[in-house]
Amino acid sequence: MNFYQHAGRILDKLARHEGTIKGLVIGDPKVWDKKKMYALVCETLKYKQVLNEIIDATKICEIEKRLKRSLALVLIHDLLFTKRGITVRNDVPLKQCVMRHQSRLKAELIKIKVKRGVLSNDDLVSEKVKNAVLIPRYVRVNEHKLSVEKAVQTFQKEGYVLINYPEKLDILKPKEFCVDAHLHDMLIFHPKTDFHAHPLYVSGHIILQDKASCFPAHVCQVPQGAHAIDACAAPGNKTSHLSALMKNTGKIWAFDLDARRLGLLKKLTTKAGCKNITPVHGSFLDADPLDTQFSNVEYLLLDPSCSGSGIISRLDHLVDDNDDENGANTQEQATTQEERLKNLSEFQISVIEHAMKFPKAKRIVYSTCSIHPEENEHVVKTVLERHPEFELAPRESVLSTWHRRGLPKEMEGNKDLADRLVRTIPAEDLINGFFVSCFIRKEDDSSITIEQQNKRKSPFINNNNNSLSTNKKRKNKKRKTALTQ
Repeated sequence: MNFYQHAGRILDKLARHEGTIKGLVIGDPKVWDKKKMYALVCETLKYKQVLNEIIDATKICEIEKRLKRSLALVLIHDLLFTKRGITVRNDVPLKQCVMRHQSRLKAELIKIKVKRGVLSNDDLVSEKVKNAVLIPRYVRVNEHKLSVEKAVQTFQKEGYVLINYPEKLDILKPKEFCVDAHLHDMLIFHPKTDFHAHPLYVSGHIILQDKASCFPAHVCQVPQGAHAIDACAAPGNKTSHLSALMKNTGKIWAFDLDARRLGLLKKLTTKAGCKNITPVHGSFLDADPLDTQFSNVEYLLLDPSCSGSGIISRLDHLVDDNDDENGANTQEQATTQEERLKNLSEFQISVIEHAMKFPKAKRIVYSTCSIHPEENEHVVKTVLERHPEFELAPRESVLSTWHRRGLPKEMEGNKDLADRLVRTIPAEDLINGFFVSCFIRKEDDSSITIEQQNKRKSPFINNNNNSLSTNKKRKNKKRKTALTQ
Protein backbone atom coordinates (compact mmCIF):
# COMPACT_ATOMS: atom_id res chain seq x y z
CA MET A 1 0.00 0.00 0.00
CA ASN A 2 2.98 2.31 0.49
CA PHE A 3 3.37 2.43 -3.30
CA TYR A 4 -0.15 3.80 -3.73
CA GLN A 5 0.27 6.21 -0.83
CA HIS A 6 3.43 7.64 -2.44
CA ALA A 7 1.51 8.00 -5.71
CA GLY A 8 -1.23 9.89 -3.85
CA ARG A 9 1.35 12.24 -2.30
CA ILE A 10 2.82 12.94 -5.74
CA LEU A 11 -0.66 13.81 -7.03
CA ASP A 12 -1.10 16.22 -4.10
CA LYS A 13 2.23 17.92 -4.88
CA LEU A 14 1.35 18.16 -8.56
CA ALA A 15 -1.97 19.79 -7.65
CA ARG A 16 -0.02 22.38 -5.63
CA HIS A 17 2.38 22.86 -8.58
CA GLU A 18 5.35 21.84 -6.45
CA GLY A 19 7.15 20.09 -9.29
CA THR A 20 6.82 18.01 -12.44
CA ILE A 21 5.75 14.39 -12.73
CA LYS A 22 9.24 13.28 -13.68
CA GLY A 23 10.94 15.40 -11.03
CA LEU A 24 8.67 14.27 -8.21
CA VAL A 25 8.89 10.59 -9.15
CA ILE A 26 12.66 10.60 -9.52
CA GLY A 27 13.04 12.78 -6.46
CA ASP A 28 11.15 10.42 -4.14
CA PRO A 29 13.81 8.17 -2.52
CA LYS A 30 11.09 5.85 -1.19
CA VAL A 31 9.92 4.87 -4.67
CA TRP A 32 11.92 1.85 -5.79
CA ASP A 33 10.11 1.17 -9.07
CA LYS A 34 10.13 4.63 -10.63
CA LYS A 35 8.97 3.44 -14.07
CA LYS A 36 5.89 1.83 -12.55
CA MET A 37 5.20 4.90 -10.40
CA TYR A 38 5.54 7.24 -13.36
CA ALA A 39 3.09 5.12 -15.36
CA LEU A 40 0.55 5.01 -12.53
CA VAL A 41 0.64 8.78 -11.96
CA CYS A 42 0.33 9.56 -15.68
CA GLU A 43 -2.47 7.08 -16.28
CA THR A 44 -4.39 8.29 -13.24
CA LEU A 45 -4.12 11.87 -14.46
CA LYS A 46 -5.38 10.84 -17.90
CA TYR A 47 -8.63 9.63 -16.35
CA LYS A 48 -8.74 12.20 -13.55
CA GLN A 49 -11.97 13.82 -14.70
CA VAL A 50 -13.85 10.49 -14.85
CA LEU A 51 -12.35 9.28 -11.57
CA ASN A 52 -13.44 12.46 -9.81
CA GLU A 53 -16.96 12.03 -11.15
CA ILE A 54 -17.07 8.48 -9.80
CA ILE A 55 -15.70 9.54 -6.42
CA ASP A 56 -18.28 12.33 -6.14
CA ALA A 57 -21.15 10.11 -7.26
CA THR A 58 -20.34 7.29 -4.83
CA LYS A 59 -19.28 9.64 -1.99
CA ILE A 60 -16.66 7.04 -1.17
CA CYS A 61 -14.30 9.52 0.50
CA GLU A 62 -17.12 10.73 2.75
CA ILE A 63 -18.12 7.21 3.72
CA GLU A 64 -14.55 5.93 4.14
CA LYS A 65 -13.03 8.65 6.30
CA ARG A 66 -9.53 7.16 6.08
CA LEU A 67 -9.49 7.41 2.29
CA LYS A 68 -8.00 10.66 0.99
CA ARG A 69 -9.12 11.74 -2.47
CA SER A 70 -5.61 11.52 -3.95
CA LEU A 71 -5.22 7.95 -2.69
CA ALA A 72 -8.73 7.09 -3.88
CA LEU A 73 -7.81 8.30 -7.37
CA VAL A 74 -4.90 5.88 -7.79
CA LEU A 75 -6.65 2.93 -6.13
CA ILE A 76 -9.86 3.31 -8.11
CA HIS A 77 -7.84 3.81 -11.28
CA ASP A 78 -6.16 0.44 -10.87
CA LEU A 79 -9.43 -1.21 -9.91
CA LEU A 80 -11.38 0.06 -12.91
CA PHE A 81 -8.80 0.72 -15.62
CA THR A 82 -6.24 -2.10 -15.30
CA LYS A 83 -6.50 -5.86 -15.68
CA ARG A 84 -4.30 -6.49 -12.67
CA GLY A 85 -6.48 -4.47 -10.29
CA ILE A 86 -5.13 -3.13 -6.99
CA THR A 87 -1.85 -4.97 -6.47
CA VAL A 88 -1.82 -5.36 -2.69
CA ARG A 89 -3.14 -8.07 -0.37
CA ASN A 90 -6.90 -8.21 0.16
CA ASP A 91 -6.53 -7.85 3.92
CA VAL A 92 -4.93 -4.39 3.65
CA PRO A 93 -7.43 -1.97 5.29
CA LEU A 94 -7.15 0.82 2.72
CA LYS A 95 -7.74 -1.64 -0.13
CA GLN A 96 -10.81 -2.91 1.71
CA CYS A 97 -12.10 0.69 1.87
CA VAL A 98 -12.29 0.61 -1.93
CA MET A 99 -13.29 -3.01 -2.45
CA ARG A 100 -16.35 -2.60 -0.23
CA HIS A 101 -17.69 -0.25 -2.92
CA GLN A 102 -16.50 -2.24 -5.94
CA SER A 103 -19.95 -2.88 -7.43
CA ARG A 104 -21.05 0.73 -7.06
CA LEU A 105 -17.80 2.05 -8.53
CA LYS A 106 -18.09 -0.18 -11.60
CA ALA A 107 -21.75 0.75 -12.02
CA GLU A 108 -20.89 4.46 -12.02
CA LEU A 109 -18.23 3.88 -14.68
CA ILE A 110 -20.83 2.16 -16.88
CA LYS A 111 -23.27 5.04 -16.35
CA ILE A 112 -20.64 7.55 -17.47
CA LYS A 113 -19.92 5.53 -20.62
CA VAL A 114 -23.63 5.31 -21.46
CA LYS A 115 -24.09 9.02 -20.81
CA ARG A 116 -21.20 9.92 -23.14
CA GLY A 117 -22.08 7.31 -25.72
CA VAL A 118 -18.71 5.53 -25.67
CA LEU A 119 -17.75 1.87 -25.44
CA SER A 120 -14.05 1.86 -24.48
CA ASN A 121 -12.15 3.42 -21.61
CA ASP A 122 -9.86 5.19 -24.08
CA ASP A 123 -12.83 7.19 -25.34
CA LEU A 124 -13.25 8.68 -21.85
CA VAL A 125 -9.96 10.56 -22.08
CA SER A 126 -10.60 14.30 -22.37
CA GLU A 127 -10.06 16.18 -25.61
CA LYS A 128 -7.36 18.28 -23.91
CA VAL A 129 -5.29 15.16 -23.29
CA LYS A 130 -5.97 13.75 -26.75
CA ASN A 131 -4.92 17.01 -28.41
CA ALA A 132 -1.85 17.53 -26.23
CA VAL A 133 1.41 18.61 -27.87
CA LEU A 134 3.66 15.72 -28.85
CA ILE A 135 7.28 16.79 -28.67
CA PRO A 136 9.76 15.10 -31.01
CA ARG A 137 12.41 12.79 -29.57
CA TYR A 138 15.51 14.94 -29.20
CA VAL A 139 18.86 13.17 -29.10
CA ARG A 140 22.09 14.94 -28.16
CA VAL A 141 25.16 13.32 -29.64
CA ASN A 142 27.79 12.97 -26.91
CA GLU A 143 30.86 14.28 -28.72
CA HIS A 144 33.13 12.80 -26.06
CA LYS A 145 32.43 9.42 -27.62
CA LEU A 146 30.89 9.97 -31.03
CA SER A 147 30.86 12.52 -33.83
CA VAL A 148 27.58 13.76 -35.25
CA GLU A 149 28.58 12.42 -38.67
CA LYS A 150 29.15 8.90 -37.31
CA ALA A 151 25.92 9.04 -35.32
CA VAL A 152 24.01 9.91 -38.48
CA GLN A 153 25.68 7.05 -40.36
CA THR A 154 24.85 4.61 -37.56
CA PHE A 155 21.16 5.49 -37.59
CA GLN A 156 21.05 5.32 -41.39
CA LYS A 157 22.48 1.79 -41.26
CA GLU A 158 19.65 0.90 -38.89
CA GLY A 159 17.07 1.95 -41.47
CA TYR A 160 16.41 5.55 -40.41
CA VAL A 161 16.09 8.06 -43.25
CA LEU A 162 17.89 11.40 -42.92
CA ILE A 163 15.82 14.33 -44.21
CA ASN A 164 16.46 18.06 -44.42
CA TYR A 165 15.31 20.08 -41.42
CA PRO A 166 11.56 20.56 -42.12
CA GLU A 167 9.56 23.74 -41.67
CA LYS A 168 7.39 21.87 -39.17
CA LEU A 169 8.87 19.13 -37.01
CA ASP A 170 5.52 17.43 -36.51
CA ILE A 171 5.69 16.05 -40.06
CA LEU A 172 8.53 13.67 -39.11
CA LYS A 173 7.57 10.06 -39.85
CA PRO A 174 8.47 7.14 -37.53
CA LYS A 175 11.71 6.20 -39.37
CA GLU A 176 12.79 9.72 -40.33
CA PHE A 177 15.23 12.01 -38.56
CA CYS A 178 17.10 15.25 -39.14
CA VAL A 179 19.99 17.30 -37.80
CA ASP A 180 18.79 20.30 -35.79
CA ALA A 181 18.97 23.68 -37.50
CA HIS A 182 20.17 25.57 -34.40
CA LEU A 183 22.35 23.13 -32.42
CA HIS A 184 25.03 21.22 -34.28
CA ASP A 185 25.04 18.25 -31.86
CA MET A 186 21.28 17.60 -31.83
CA LEU A 187 19.35 14.99 -33.83
CA ILE A 188 15.54 14.94 -34.03
CA PHE A 189 13.29 11.88 -34.36
CA HIS A 190 9.58 11.06 -34.35
CA PRO A 191 8.01 11.52 -30.85
CA LYS A 192 7.35 7.80 -30.35
CA THR A 193 10.92 6.74 -31.12
CA ASP A 194 12.26 4.93 -28.06
CA PHE A 195 16.03 4.80 -27.50
CA HIS A 196 16.11 3.71 -23.85
CA ALA A 197 17.35 0.24 -24.82
CA HIS A 198 19.44 1.39 -27.79
CA PRO A 199 23.16 0.46 -27.59
CA LEU A 200 24.24 4.08 -28.20
CA TYR A 201 22.13 5.27 -25.27
CA VAL A 202 23.15 2.45 -22.95
CA SER A 203 26.83 3.15 -23.67
CA GLY A 204 26.51 6.92 -23.25
CA HIS A 205 27.21 7.76 -26.89
CA ILE A 206 23.88 9.60 -27.15
CA ILE A 207 21.95 11.45 -24.45
CA LEU A 208 18.18 11.89 -24.44
CA GLN A 209 17.83 15.58 -23.63
CA ASP A 210 15.20 18.13 -24.62
CA LYS A 211 16.44 20.66 -27.14
CA ALA A 212 15.64 23.64 -24.94
CA SER A 213 17.75 22.35 -22.06
CA CYS A 214 20.70 22.19 -24.47
CA PHE A 215 20.51 25.94 -25.08
CA PRO A 216 22.36 27.07 -21.90
CA ALA A 217 25.61 25.16 -22.55
CA HIS A 218 25.79 26.51 -26.10
CA VAL A 219 25.07 30.07 -24.94
CA CYS A 220 27.76 29.81 -22.23
CA GLN A 221 30.43 29.50 -24.97
CA VAL A 222 33.13 28.14 -22.67
CA PRO A 223 36.39 27.81 -24.62
CA GLN A 224 38.75 24.87 -24.27
CA GLY A 225 40.98 25.04 -21.20
CA ALA A 226 38.75 27.49 -19.33
CA HIS A 227 37.37 27.18 -15.79
CA ALA A 228 33.59 27.07 -15.30
CA ILE A 229 30.95 26.44 -12.66
CA ASP A 230 27.61 24.67 -13.02
CA ALA A 231 25.84 26.08 -9.98
CA CYS A 232 22.76 23.81 -9.83
CA ALA A 233 24.15 20.85 -11.69
CA ALA A 234 22.26 17.61 -10.91
CA PRO A 235 21.25 15.39 -12.57
CA GLY A 236 24.10 16.42 -14.88
CA ASN A 237 22.90 16.65 -18.49
CA LYS A 238 23.90 20.30 -18.83
CA THR A 239 27.19 19.61 -17.02
CA SER A 240 28.10 16.78 -19.39
CA HIS A 241 27.11 19.02 -22.30
CA LEU A 242 29.46 21.76 -21.08
CA SER A 243 32.21 19.17 -20.74
CA ALA A 244 31.65 17.94 -24.30
CA LEU A 245 31.73 21.46 -25.75
CA MET A 246 34.96 22.09 -23.81
CA LYS A 247 36.45 18.88 -25.30
CA ASN A 248 37.16 17.53 -21.80
CA THR A 249 39.67 20.32 -21.14
CA GLY A 250 39.78 22.95 -18.42
CA LYS A 251 37.73 22.40 -15.28
CA ILE A 252 34.06 22.40 -14.27
CA TRP A 253 32.87 22.57 -10.66
CA ALA A 254 29.41 20.99 -10.42
CA PHE A 255 27.46 22.02 -7.31
CA ASP A 256 24.37 20.38 -5.87
CA LEU A 257 22.96 20.37 -2.36
CA ASP A 258 21.17 17.03 -2.75
CA ALA A 259 23.57 14.13 -2.15
CA ARG A 260 21.37 11.63 -3.96
CA ARG A 261 21.04 13.81 -7.04
CA LEU A 262 24.77 14.53 -6.99
CA GLY A 263 25.35 10.78 -7.00
CA LEU A 264 23.18 10.61 -10.12
CA LEU A 265 25.32 13.35 -11.69
CA LYS A 266 28.51 11.41 -10.97
CA LYS A 267 27.02 8.29 -12.55
CA LEU A 268 25.72 10.14 -15.62
CA THR A 269 28.90 12.16 -16.28
CA THR A 270 31.12 9.10 -15.79
CA LYS A 271 28.99 7.17 -18.29
CA ALA A 272 29.32 10.12 -20.69
CA GLY A 273 33.12 10.01 -20.47
CA CYS A 274 33.55 13.39 -18.74
CA LYS A 275 36.98 13.86 -17.15
CA ASN A 276 37.05 17.58 -16.32
CA ILE A 277 34.21 17.71 -13.76
CA THR A 278 34.65 18.13 -10.01
CA PRO A 279 31.36 17.33 -8.19
CA VAL A 280 30.76 19.45 -5.08
CA HIS A 281 28.22 18.39 -2.46
CA GLY A 282 26.92 21.69 -1.16
CA SER A 283 25.10 24.88 -2.01
CA PHE A 284 26.63 27.15 -4.62
CA LEU A 285 25.58 30.05 -2.40
CA ASP A 286 28.04 28.80 0.22
CA ALA A 287 30.95 28.76 -2.21
CA ASP A 288 33.50 31.52 -1.50
CA PRO A 289 34.04 33.55 -4.70
CA LEU A 290 37.46 34.58 -3.35
CA ASP A 291 38.62 31.01 -2.78
CA THR A 292 41.87 30.57 -4.73
CA GLN A 293 40.58 27.42 -6.46
CA PHE A 294 37.97 29.60 -8.19
CA SER A 295 40.40 32.39 -9.08
CA ASN A 296 40.21 31.62 -12.81
CA VAL A 297 36.47 30.93 -13.08
CA GLU A 298 35.12 33.05 -15.93
CA TYR A 299 32.01 31.13 -16.99
CA LEU A 300 29.03 30.21 -14.84
CA LEU A 301 25.94 28.21 -15.75
CA LEU A 302 22.93 28.86 -13.52
CA ASP A 303 19.80 26.76 -13.80
CA PRO A 304 18.30 27.17 -10.29
CA SER A 305 15.04 25.78 -8.95
CA CYS A 306 12.02 27.15 -10.75
CA SER A 307 8.29 26.44 -11.09
CA GLY A 308 8.87 24.01 -13.97
CA SER A 309 5.83 25.51 -15.66
CA GLY A 310 7.35 25.08 -19.11
CA ILE A 311 7.93 21.33 -18.94
CA ILE A 312 5.42 19.40 -21.00
CA SER A 313 7.44 16.67 -22.65
CA ARG A 314 6.59 14.10 -19.98
CA LEU A 315 2.80 14.52 -19.97
CA ASP A 316 2.77 17.32 -17.40
CA HIS A 317 -0.12 18.85 -19.35
CA LEU A 318 -2.20 16.21 -17.58
CA VAL A 319 -1.76 17.99 -14.25
CA ASP A 320 -3.97 20.91 -15.18
CA ASP A 321 -6.52 18.95 -17.18
CA ASN A 322 -10.06 19.70 -16.01
CA ASP A 323 -8.89 22.02 -13.22
CA ASP A 324 -11.77 24.36 -13.95
CA GLU A 325 -14.34 21.62 -13.41
CA ASN A 326 -12.76 20.62 -10.12
CA GLY A 327 -12.59 24.14 -8.77
CA ALA A 328 -8.81 24.27 -8.73
CA ASN A 329 -8.58 27.83 -10.03
CA THR A 330 -9.54 29.48 -6.79
CA GLN A 331 -8.36 32.85 -5.54
CA GLU A 332 -6.57 31.09 -2.71
CA GLN A 333 -4.51 28.96 -5.09
CA ALA A 334 -3.76 31.99 -7.25
CA THR A 335 -2.39 33.73 -4.18
CA THR A 336 -0.32 30.69 -3.27
CA GLN A 337 1.08 30.57 -6.80
CA GLU A 338 1.95 34.27 -6.64
CA GLU A 339 3.77 33.81 -3.34
CA ARG A 340 5.64 30.80 -4.66
CA LEU A 341 6.81 32.68 -7.75
CA LYS A 342 7.94 35.56 -5.55
CA ASN A 343 9.97 33.21 -3.34
CA LEU A 344 11.47 31.46 -6.35
CA SER A 345 12.43 34.71 -8.06
CA GLU A 346 14.14 36.00 -4.92
CA PHE A 347 16.19 32.81 -4.73
CA GLN A 348 17.01 32.99 -8.44
CA ILE A 349 18.20 36.57 -8.08
CA SER A 350 20.41 35.60 -5.14
CA VAL A 351 22.05 32.87 -7.23
CA ILE A 352 22.82 35.29 -10.09
CA GLU A 353 24.13 37.94 -7.72
CA HIS A 354 26.40 35.40 -6.02
CA ALA A 355 27.78 34.39 -9.41
CA MET A 356 28.61 38.02 -10.12
CA LYS A 357 30.86 38.10 -7.04
CA PHE A 358 33.41 35.82 -8.68
CA PRO A 359 36.22 38.24 -9.59
CA LYS A 360 36.84 36.97 -13.12
CA ALA A 361 33.24 36.09 -13.99
CA LYS A 362 32.65 37.44 -17.46
CA ARG A 363 29.83 35.29 -18.88
CA ILE A 364 26.94 34.14 -16.69
CA VAL A 365 24.11 32.14 -18.24
CA TYR A 366 20.81 32.11 -16.35
CA SER A 367 18.04 29.78 -17.48
CA THR A 368 14.73 28.35 -16.29
CA CYS A 369 12.19 25.82 -17.55
CA SER A 370 9.48 28.35 -16.70
CA ILE A 371 7.08 30.39 -18.81
CA HIS A 372 6.40 32.96 -16.06
CA PRO A 373 7.87 36.47 -16.54
CA GLU A 374 8.30 36.66 -12.75
CA GLU A 375 11.07 34.06 -13.01
CA ASN A 376 12.43 35.27 -16.33
CA GLU A 377 12.33 38.86 -17.60
CA HIS A 378 11.55 40.28 -14.15
CA VAL A 379 14.56 38.53 -12.62
CA VAL A 380 16.82 39.78 -15.41
CA LYS A 381 15.47 43.31 -15.08
CA THR A 382 16.08 43.37 -11.32
CA VAL A 383 19.64 42.10 -11.69
CA LEU A 384 20.48 44.65 -14.38
CA GLU A 385 19.15 47.47 -12.21
CA ARG A 386 21.22 46.33 -9.23
CA HIS A 387 24.42 45.52 -11.12
CA PRO A 388 25.34 48.13 -13.73
CA GLU A 389 28.76 46.48 -14.12
CA PHE A 390 26.99 43.73 -16.09
CA GLU A 391 24.84 43.84 -19.22
CA LEU A 392 23.03 41.35 -21.42
CA ALA A 393 25.10 39.70 -24.12
CA PRO A 394 24.09 40.82 -27.62
CA ARG A 395 21.78 38.64 -29.65
CA GLU A 396 24.62 37.59 -31.97
CA SER A 397 26.16 35.54 -29.14
CA VAL A 398 22.90 34.18 -27.69
CA LEU A 399 21.53 31.70 -30.24
CA SER A 400 21.12 34.37 -32.89
CA THR A 401 19.33 31.99 -35.27
CA TRP A 402 16.60 31.20 -32.73
CA HIS A 403 13.52 33.21 -33.65
CA ARG A 404 11.62 33.54 -30.37
CA ARG A 405 13.03 36.18 -28.06
CA GLY A 406 12.09 37.80 -24.73
CA LEU A 407 8.90 39.75 -24.06
CA PRO A 408 9.44 43.50 -24.59
CA LYS A 409 6.46 44.46 -22.42
CA GLU A 410 8.08 42.64 -19.47
CA MET A 411 11.29 44.63 -20.07
CA GLU A 412 9.51 47.99 -19.88
CA GLY A 413 9.16 48.12 -23.63
CA ASN A 414 12.90 47.81 -24.30
CA LYS A 415 12.91 45.76 -27.51
CA ASP A 416 16.70 45.67 -27.72
CA LEU A 417 17.03 44.03 -24.29
CA ALA A 418 14.17 41.63 -24.99
CA ASP A 419 15.89 40.64 -28.24
CA ARG A 420 18.91 39.52 -26.22
CA LEU A 421 16.80 36.96 -24.37
CA VAL A 422 15.63 33.55 -25.56
CA ARG A 423 12.18 32.08 -25.01
CA THR A 424 10.35 29.00 -26.25
CA ILE A 425 6.66 28.11 -26.51
CA PRO A 426 5.93 24.35 -26.40
CA ALA A 427 2.86 24.35 -28.64
CA GLU A 428 4.57 26.36 -31.37
CA ASP A 429 8.23 25.37 -31.05
CA LEU A 430 7.65 21.71 -30.08
CA ILE A 431 10.12 21.85 -27.22
CA ASN A 432 9.71 22.48 -23.51
CA GLY A 433 8.93 26.00 -22.37
CA PHE A 434 12.30 27.58 -21.59
CA PHE A 435 14.06 30.88 -20.93
CA VAL A 436 17.73 31.74 -21.37
CA SER A 437 19.66 34.92 -20.65
CA CYS A 438 23.36 35.72 -20.58
CA PHE A 439 25.02 38.41 -18.47
CA ILE A 440 28.46 39.65 -19.51
CA ARG A 441 30.77 41.91 -17.56
CA LYS A 442 31.19 45.32 -19.14
CA GLU A 443 34.60 46.54 -20.16
CA ASP A 444 36.63 48.49 -17.59
CA ASP A 445 34.81 51.77 -16.89
CA SER A 446 38.13 53.60 -16.65
CA SER A 447 38.53 53.30 -20.41
CA ILE A 448 35.26 55.06 -21.27
CA THR A 449 33.97 58.60 -20.85
CA ILE A 450 31.80 59.79 -17.95
CA GLU A 451 28.89 60.23 -20.36
CA GLN A 452 29.21 56.60 -21.48
CA GLN A 453 29.42 55.46 -17.85
CA ASN A 454 26.20 57.30 -17.02
CA LYS A 455 24.43 55.71 -19.99
CA ARG A 456 25.48 52.29 -18.72
CA LYS A 457 24.06 52.65 -15.22
CA SER A 458 20.71 51.13 -16.08
CA PRO A 459 19.06 50.51 -19.42
CA PHE A 460 15.69 51.17 -17.80
CA ILE A 461 16.74 54.45 -16.21
CA ASN A 462 18.22 55.51 -19.53
CA ASN A 463 14.96 54.77 -21.30
CA ASN A 464 13.07 56.89 -18.79
CA ASN A 465 15.60 59.70 -18.97
CA ASN A 466 15.56 59.62 -22.75
CA SER A 467 11.78 59.81 -22.78
CA LEU A 468 11.87 62.67 -20.27
CA SER A 469 14.47 64.46 -22.36
CA THR A 470 12.35 64.00 -25.48
CA ASN A 471 9.28 65.36 -23.69
CA LYS A 472 11.22 68.44 -22.57
CA LYS A 473 12.40 69.09 -26.12
CA ARG A 474 8.81 68.83 -27.38
CA LYS A 475 7.57 71.25 -24.71
CA ASN A 476 10.34 73.75 -25.48
CA LYS A 477 9.56 73.51 -29.18
CA LYS A 478 5.87 74.21 -28.47
CA ARG A 479 6.79 77.22 -26.33
CA LYS A 480 9.03 78.67 -29.06
CA THR A 481 6.28 78.17 -31.62
CA ALA A 482 3.77 79.92 -29.37
CA LEU A 483 6.11 82.88 -28.85
CA THR A 484 6.73 83.34 -32.59
CA GLN A 485 3.00 83.29 -33.24
